[in-house]
Amino acid sequence: MPEGSPTRVGAVRHVLGARVTVALDGDLAGVAPIFRGRLQPIGQIGSLVRFPQGLVDLVGQVSLLGISELAGTSAPAEVVQTGERWLQVQLLGEIDRSTLRFQRGVGSYPGLDDPVHFATADDLAAVFPLAGENHLRIGRLAAAEDVALCLDAGRFVVRHAAVVGSTGSGKTSAVASILQRFARDGWPAANIVVIDPHGEYPRALGDDAAVSSVLPRDATNQLSVPYWALPAADVLEVFAGSRGRPTTRSRFDELVAEARRAFVAEADWLKLDPAAVTADTPVPFEVRPIWHQLDYENNETRMEAKKPDTVCEEDSGKAFELNPARFQAYGPGGAAPFKGPMHGVHDSVPELLRLGLMDPRLRFFQEPRADAAGPDPLIDVMASWLGGDKPVSVLDFSGVPSRAAELAVGVVLNLIFEAAVRTPADGVGIGRPRPVLVALEEAHRYLGRDAAAMAGDAANRIAREGRKYGVGLVLITQRPSELPETALAQCGSIIALRLSNSADQGRIRSALPDSVAGLADILPSLRTGEAIVTGEAVVLPVRVLVDLPDPVPLAEDPTLKAWREAATVPDLAPAVAAWRGAYDVA
Repeated sequence: MPEGSPTRVGAVRHVLGARVTVALDGDLAGVAPIFRGRLQPIGQIGSLVRFPQGLVDLVGQVSLLGISELAGTSAPAEVVQTGERWLQVQLLGEIDRSTLRFQRGVGSYPGLDDPVHFATADDLAAVFPLAGENHLRIGRLAAAEDVALCLDAGRFVVRHAAVVGSTGSGKTSAVASILQRFARDGWPAANIVVIDPHGEYPRALGDDAAVSSVLPRDATNQLSVPYWALPAADVLEVFAGSRGRPTTRSRFDELVAEARRAFVAEADWLKLDPAAVTADTPVPFEVRPIWHQLDYENNETRMEAKKPDTVCEEDSGKAFELNPARFQAYGPGGAAPFKGPMHGVHDSVPELLRLGLMDPRLRFFQEPRADAAGPDPLIDVMASWLGGDKPVSVLDFSGVPSRAAELAVGVVLNLIFEAAVRTPADGVGIGRPRPVLVALEEAHRYLGRDAAAMAGDAANRIAREGRKYGVGLVLITQRPSELPETALAQCGSIIALRLSNSADQGRIRSALPDSVAGLADILPSLRTGEAIVTGEAVVLPVRVLVDLPDPVPLAEDPTLKAWREAATVPDLAPAVAAWRGAYDVA
């Protein structure tokens, strides 16, 4: 090659701030020369080149390439230079050749006609740190596959991150790969909580994770989110699917407040003033007697409407077995028995509440039941959310109505954050002494405009304040355009896989630094498992081939293998029985 250097590719022609235009050498064959038996893809968007400047090498990233005759004028040129093939490069940092250390930003700029070289694996070794005490491998550079890319684990965890990509881009596999690295590469005391709405991660993590499910095959893996940790109105919405009319809401709040105060007065382990307890104070209470009272009022009949002692009760019912009270039917034409004073006021809410309490998909909300004699059930519940002694905990919400899942996730996030806030830096527990990372799959569900307020508020609070208290957040979504701008702006690192939607591309483009915003143009053409990684966890924004997880998560598409077999009538009996059995009392 020219000037005796096998790595030279061209010379500087224009310099405009940190943007440099490079004319490729005329005798350079194509834009992928062979060096040490390997192609060097300098003509790829995102490839790295270097500009020797004495004791330092400037490092830049290819953002544009073309042929002058075809591309027209490229700023800052005024005249097309006929026949030139060129690259546009964004300067990103410099390598000190004496210490082989890399730093972001440049102290000087290349001069005209300065030579430009492609970056070899040896050059890049000074730029990208190896996996070790503070770094976690994620994959390989797309432009130099023998160079590993490792994340700064501390910055990735505590300063938040986003993993985005369209369906089928490899997003879930990328997250699973990162989780496997934490679990297997020397981080045994990690505290990672994965919110999994589709049951995709248990297969990928296996024995490396504690898995809790709302519909477990084994009772020991039951996920519990006690309903009494919710405000009263949310309890009603979880089980009844509605908050009812104002009169019903007011009566429900009144009964819940009374029940919470009674529990506080009885429980020695709660140091609260019962008078200060409201319907929304997160202390235990039993909801079934409250259902029974609402249902009783809704169906009561009396021989004399204004005399409670003339009630026409045939069966008092059993609150804890969800058996409603039965009454004589009210008489026609104004004859006795008469309707009670609140007959029908609550409409269908009591019956919907009863059905919700019977629904096995919502049973996880009813455990554990608190005992006034103690101990505090929240301690064991929260320990199970954190996975005990496992580095990763998967909370599987698959099969749960979306609104109930949103409220449950809100409870989990809120309590984890509150525990971290109240743990001193030199204490024991979670937070600053032992950070927690929450991986929020389908993040747009919990942060979007239609999400439950509790989930959205808790996630946004962690995004805004979590760094100060040792709680990190990874937002995982295929629709970044549906995330609030403030939430995405709080993410210090972004791993962007293929995105086909223009609105999603625009949101990621706006989140990238101005110096590399052009990388967003290649988002729709990234390969499966290929990503743009940028932010505080990496030294430079780069294209990366993310390592495949082993085993892979349960995220692949169903196959059509069964369509090739002999035709049979599908057996729907088990599914119908399971659906109908949703209202069987346990």
